[in-house]
Amino acid sequence: MAGLTEGLEDYLEAILICEKEHRFVRTKHIAEKLDVSSPSAHAAVKELTRMGLVEHESYGYIELTPKGRKEAENVYGRHRVLYRFFSEILGLPPETSEANACGIEHHFDDLTLMKFTKFLDFLTRKLKENEEFDEELERVLTDE
Repeated sequence: MAGLTEGLEDYLEAILICEKEHRFVRTKHIAEKLDVSSPSAHAAVKELTRMGLVEHESYGYIELTPKGRKEAENVYGRHRVLYRFFSEILGLPPETSEANACGIEHHFDDLTLMKFTKFLDFLTRKLKENEEFDEELERVLTDE
């Protein structure tokens, strides 16, 4: 979506995640999730409201619009695929997998995501089917 910066994508993703954690999403929840100040979160929510991606009345709850939900789910989907790769395939610690996924998720277009997801599913399947391949990959990744 034009005009949607990496930072605003992070806010959409945070709202989506906060919806799963809280009955109602408030600015303070988003600020806590992203480790930013409440004024920063408020400014971002205001911009997302202006763009038609969220609905928010002053001091009220924050809700994703259908368009905002689609964007948030897109970002979150890219994040989950990348996290899975870093965590399950490369065996990186959760914090490192999370940081890497957050950094890269903004740079995957739909075609790249689709091909990367197919590759990841293929690799996961092959690892389960072929113990030798799984062991070899593990050796390669732990060899320093």
